[in-house]
Amino acid sequence: MSNKVIDFTQRQQAISPDGSFIVQAPAGSGKTELLIQRYLKLLSLVDSPEEIIAITFTRKAAAEMQDRIVSALERAHHNVPPKDDATRLTDEITRAVLAQDQKQNWQLQNNPGRLRIQTIDSLCAWLTRQMPILSKFGAQPETLDDATELYQEAAANTLAELESGEQWSDDIAILLTHLDNDLPKVKNMLASMLAKRDQWLRHVAKEINRNDLEAALKLIVESTLTKIGQTFPPDNTHEFLECLRYASDNLVNEDSNSPLVLCHGIDHLPGTTTMEVPRWQAIAELCLTKGNEWRKRLDKNQGFPPTTEGKQMKDRLQTLLAHLSGADELLAQLIEVRNLPPVSYTNNEWQVVNALCQLLKLADAQLRILFGERNQVDFNGITHAAITALETDGAPTDLALHLDYQIKHLLVDEFQDVSINQFKLMEQLTAGWSEDDEHTLFVVGDPMQSIYRFREAEVGLFLTTWKEQRLGQVPLTPLSITVNFRSQAGIVNRPKPSIMKKPQMQWRYIRLSIVMMVLRQKR
Repeated sequence: MSNKVIDFTQRQQAISPDGSFIVQAPAGSGKTELLIQRYLKLLSLVDSPEEIIAITFTRKAAAEMQDRIVSALERAHHNVPPKDDATRLTDEITRAVLAQDQKQNWQLQNNPGRLRIQTIDSLCAWLTRQMPILSKFGAQPETLDDATELYQEAAANTLAELESGEQWSDDIAILLTHLDNDLPKVKNMLASMLAKRDQWLRHVAKEINRNDLEAALKLIVESTLTKIGQTFPPDNTHEFLECLRYASDNLVNEDSNSPLVLCHGIDHLPGTTTMEVPRWQAIAELCLTKGNEWRKRLDKNQGFPPTTEGKQMKDRLQTLLAHLSGADELLAQLIEVRNLPPVSYTNNEWQVVNALCQLLKLADAQLRILFGERNQVDFNGITHAAITALETDGAPTDLALHLDYQIKHLLVDEFQDVSINQFKLMEQLTAGWSEDDEHTLFVVGDPMQSIYRFREAEVGLFLTTWKEQRLGQVPLTPLSITVNFRSQAGIVNRPKPSIMKKPQMQWRYIRLSIVMMVLRQKR
């Protein structure tokens, strides 16, 4: 690879077998080739190919990576000239792999199955097969790509307990009453929650505390207000405040019940405490339509009467809003502020919270019964089983201790797409590693490209790992790969938010709080 590439040093460091790394690599930066180069470098040094595990998120990606490694072995075997600098480096490393292959008699070209490149789901299935008793699976079940039908059936079975006379009958009645006795709505809500149970099950499994949840809500609200304060363009603040002050003063004089009267006499943007939520929501009301789009027209209802001065101020604000219409991040923040919940529960709401927690546990149990009867499981279930196989009561199992000797190097592609449970699995796989035992961890991804939200991907885990420079017990060196070999300069140079900033608290981080907020969405 030519030294003219400005991130040449980082790319060289990323394939060093002596360290563990977290790498940010945007689209078009040659991330897959870098991952292959590191895999091959490690392969040239290990005693057995099975000591290296490379994890991807799709079967297609795993097959592509294996095919490219096998192709590299073929090129090196036949001395095919490299077509570019990246291929030249790959071929150099591959020749060392061929030497190790011959020394250890691996015969990789005839046995490519020894290359452990697999999806995270297949890894979890493999783990549960190693110790079926510890994973509590027994015979390996069929893994479902779509378990919606079973979620719906489990939710229906849960609600069928209404007339059972058991302790949860009252909980079902409370939840139904809260949601206007809309049985289909409650069933669909429970079913959708079952699909996301990796987000909340660990919370509802233990006793919930009202003070803790209200503190979490307060933290979420204040974090959101902090973010919108930072997002609001400072160059436009003075002009906006003048228009806001003019509108609110008019509405006060008219004795209006508009929320904008709360901004009477305002001379600076509201602060970040929960007391400031109404004023921020008033600002959102002024800027946005009911459909959460930038407001294009203003009238006396927003504080701009049909007078000469009113028309002048209206024109000024409409011009400003037209200018802000391209600020997608600000729009998203205003919408989020508009929907912020209260930071405390009423007694009735807290009763519903407790009822829901009980029903979620019951629904999970109903789903487990269905899985057992049909010998099937979803992706959440297979991951949870693998975690169970690796850890019991906080201590590593015999399988985990055994794997510590088997697995020396772990590589994870598309790290921005890992879920909470998958992240925990990686922590457990590397729990016994230390800096001087020749184990390495390599995770690579781009937080700008999280695509697996439907599988509960948590891009925040990438950001946190980058910031803390470690995953579990394993220290990680952060590296940024910046050269783009695919896009034109105009696209590459487009400003992007830096992942070096402290990750902002978002609603999805407090899973149980989200559940509770859902309950407030009545018809």
